[in-house]
Amino acid sequence: MAGPLQRRAAGRAGGLIDAGRLRVGIDGVFPLSAAPQAHARAERGHLQGKIVLRVVD
Repeated sequence: MAGPLQRRAAGRAGGLIDAGRLRVGIDGVFPLSAAPQAHARAERGHLQGKIVLRVVD
């Protein structure tokens, strides 16, 4: 479970994202059914951001 410090940091990060002052880099978006391919992409390295698995269309 997250402690008070982690919750405060997450809240601050969320505020920065909402304000457009912090951007999260996304390397690729994959459907959940392509999780093995997404994992392989991450293992190859050279990512330019995070890999996102889309759970619902």
